Amino acid sequence: MKLLFRICSVGAVWFWACLWAQGASAAVVAAADVVPEATFQWGSSGPNQWGQVGLTGAGLAQVTTDFPNSGNGSLRLDLPVTSSKAGLAYYPAATFGKLSELTTVSYQWLVHSTDVVDQAPVLRLYLRNAQGVHTQTLVYTPDIAGVHGVGLGQWTTADMLHGIVWQGRSAAQGGFDPNIRRPFSDFQADPRFADMVVFAIEGGAGNGSSGFVGTIDNIEVVGPLASVSANFEVVPPTASIQCDKAQLLDSEGQTASCTLSLSRPAETALTVGLSTSGDAARYSGCAGPLEIAVGASTASCTITATANTVRGDGQVTVSVAIAPAANPGDYSLLAGTSVASIQIANDDGEAAAPVVIPPSVAVPVPGLSDGMLVLLSMGLLGCAAFTSRRITPRI
Repeated sequence: MKLLFRICSVGAVWFWACLWAQGASAAVVAAADVVPEATFQWGSSGPNQWGQVGLTGAGLAQVTTDFPNSGNGSLRLDLPVTSSKAGLAYYPAATFGKLSELTTVSYQWLVHSTDVVDQAPVLRLYLRNAQGVHTQTLVYTPDIAGVHGVGLGQWTTADMLHGIVWQGRSAAQGGFDPNIRRPFSDFQADPRFADMVVFAIEGGAGNGSSGFVGTIDNIEVVGPLASVSANFEVVPPTASIQCDKAQLLDSEGQTASCTLSLSRPAETALTVGLSTSGDAARYSGCAGPLEIAVGASTASCTITATANTVRGDGQVTVSVAIAPAANPGDYSLLAGTSVASIQIANDDGEAAAPVVIPPSVAVPVPGLSDGMLVLLSMGLLGCAAFTSRRITPRI
């Protein structure tokens, strides 16, 4: 029986582990977390961030909800003219490690419109030598890798690790075999490339198309020193509320300031609804919506305790709650931070206890039996006779 129990237990653990593995997804990269090209500088703006790079010819790289994939968004790439380029890059603090030791390099792509047959978004790996100089760039381009005939609006998964790639740096830049197409595994085995470290990746598009619109999602690179998985999404800021006092007395001038905060500044003007609960006779305030201006992240309201001199009216709890957003893209709520509570306590003492007078209680006289009554009567008669003889005068 114990053996059967252990088998069932192990089976259950294995079952849930499989479900978890199947449900696991890439880490979310929010649109608001992408660093603009103007402030994204290689090596100086901080590692472990996604930033815009190579925006030329009015090219755009931005996370939008226009082409949802594993959620509500993806990385949209716009190339309005043939000279346009656009991309989003990422570099870890310690590099991904040696090219020969990468175990996963993949991404998903979609083409919405193009005037060039089989043009699609690409993935680039940036390599540097032992001196720390960027000399090689390996590029996965779907049509060069042999992917043809994919229809518009279809998501396609590209496995760069097992595909055909080419080296994009010129000989003048130190590049080996520029523009030569080879399997990725050949580059990993080539001693000139094998020990170079992959210090950054980029998903993007560029050159040749006028009016190209495509998108990328779920970029994944796994190396011995670092890994990244990016599911590009439009994530609303989270809203929370907190009051500066936990308790008020029911006296004059007792107030608490409650501050609504967004996890990042509002991109558009927001109206955030609030609701309150508790004995309305004991407080006022915070019952209406709060306005948050563009670029702002906080707004406040005031709870005022109702002053009174009523003895024994006890303590009440006032709750201030953030209402769900009418537009889900405005903000989101997290359990435990969307409601604030304040105690309003009585400071007038307890009401006097009423005086209780106990009712009078009649004490019953014990009853006598017939025999006892006869004896009592005879005793009284005897006493009377004795008394009469003592008080009769002698003649």
